[in-house]
Amino acid sequence: MLSRFNVFTKITLLILLLLIPVISLYTYSNRESVKVIEHEIQSGTTNRLSFFASQVESTIYQLSLYGVSIGQDSSIQEYQRPDFAEQPYERVKLSVSILEKMNLYNAASKWHSEITLYFPRTLQVLSTDYYATMTYDEKEFESPFPQAWSYEGKQFTWHATDPVSAMAHPKTARLITKISFPVEHLAALLDQNKINNSGDPFLFDPAHGAIRNGSANESRIALLTKQLRHTALAESGAFRANLDDTEYFVSYIRSKSLGWYYVDYVPMQQILSPITSSRNLFYMSIAVLLVMGVAVVFALYRSVQLPLLQLVRGTKRLAAGDFSVRLPHAERNEFSVLFGRFNIMAQRIQELIENVYEEQLRRREATLKQLQSQINPHFLYNCLFYIKNMARMKNEKAVVAMSLNLGEYYRYITRSENDLATLREEVRMVTNYLNIQALRLERMRFTVDIPESMLELTVPRLTLQPIIENAILHGLEPQAEDGEIVVTGVYEGGRCMITVEDSGIGMSDEAIDLLQRKLEKPLDEHMGCGTWNVHQRMIFLFGEEAGLRYARSGSGGVKVTLTWLDNTNS
Repeated sequence: MLSRFNVFTKITLLILLLLIPVISLYTYSNRESVKVIEHEIQSGTTNRLSFFASQVESTIYQLSLYGVSIGQDSSIQEYQRPDFAEQPYERVKLSVSILEKMNLYNAASKWHSEITLYFPRTLQVLSTDYYATMTYDEKEFESPFPQAWSYEGKQFTWHATDPVSAMAHPKTARLITKISFPVEHLAALLDQNKINNSGDPFLFDPAHGAIRNGSANESRIALLTKQLRHTALAESGAFRANLDDTEYFVSYIRSKSLGWYYVDYVPMQQILSPITSSRNLFYMSIAVLLVMGVAVVFALYRSVQLPLLQLVRGTKRLAAGDFSVRLPHAERNEFSVLFGRFNIMAQRIQELIENVYEEQLRRREATLKQLQSQINPHFLYNCLFYIKNMARMKNEKAVVAMSLNLGEYYRYITRSENDLATLREEVRMVTNYLNIQALRLERMRFTVDIPESMLELTVPRLTLQPIIENAILHGLEPQAEDGEIVVTGVYEGGRCMITVEDSGIGMSDEAIDLLQRKLEKPLDEHMGCGTWNVHQRMIFLFGEEAGLRYARSGSGGVKVTLTWLDNTNS
């Protein structure tokens, strides 16, 4: 397949093929780099979220542990004694001591929490919230306590009982500890986590929505929480999400204490922008190189390929025989010199061919002159013997007829002052010739029917006589019975046809085809020059459509049709 292309096409394809591995290698390298960075983004986001979760879980664990251990304090155990209610002063003093311990814990803790102690036996309540008036309500403890932190009123709450087994039946507990902290602590921690990172962390729960940091993107988190509600979330994981036509990498971890999800998301394109810019710059460079390459290829095509194609087409036309071809060479370059030499060569070849062609025409004219001037001795002897015999037989009419026709015949064929004659003159000469032959061959008849409209047309001299002579010599004379020659003419739309038919012995289809092919070949010594000369002169005078056509005659002999186009009105 490649061998069918020219050299210019092969070079162009080679250049394109060289660019393909370069682009492929860069694309593969770019994809691998993007994969590595994406993996680092995922690892960094997951690790950062895990660290944040561990901070929250550590603080919550401390709060939970305090809720369990507070019941072991001796002051609280003493405060639970039923007989202690009879000592108001000591009871107030002990309650103040207990509140001081709880406030000290809040001061030491990372988060300020609200700690409330319920004493079911004495129906007393102690709380670090000095501004709230709390009373013991038994309806609050009818349901079992959950084993995790609960969310209500923008704060998280956790209950602990003493003993621990009373979690399912709070009324049976000696002490109920309620620890709660507001969501502002989590929001502040989210803000601290966001300061040195490119993410936007928040907490998410399918039932309660999201807890955001102070500078969170509200609309984007709203879209993400909507998508999270429709996503089956595991204990931890990551996925990609399209928000506002931007791709984000989303990581999440479920809190074992709160039951919420720690969620963080980072824009992929923002981190990958340097690689994307480098990739786009590379592709732009390739595009510029391609454009420049196309410009160079176009310049080479105009400067090299087109001149080569012109030269190839010129040589093909020259090989096909069109020696008039010339190549234009407007530009001044190496091809202009080559085109100039080609034009000189084509001109010299054309001059040589024209000289040879003129020589052939002169030779044909000489042959025609020879045909016109030659006298067939055998034909003349036969005519003279016929006159002698008719004179002995005292047949004066036959002698006069033969002498007159013979004289007219030789007067016409020996005239050489003009190469052309009217069809009327040709018909008169042919009629004389047929009369001579009819006198010699008493068994021959002839008919000449040429329309009057054709008689003034000009044709080469001695056009019909060689055709009729062949019909007599090769068609009628070899047979014993009577024969006939019919000459007819037809003129239709400028197309002229003269048909010569004989009723002689005829020829086979193969012989007719061979005779037709000989008319197209150069003349040699084994061929008769009469009909060949007529065919070639008609083509030379009237064009390629003119000439002789052989066919079988309906009367059994051969039909010869002479055709040409009348160009007298053109």
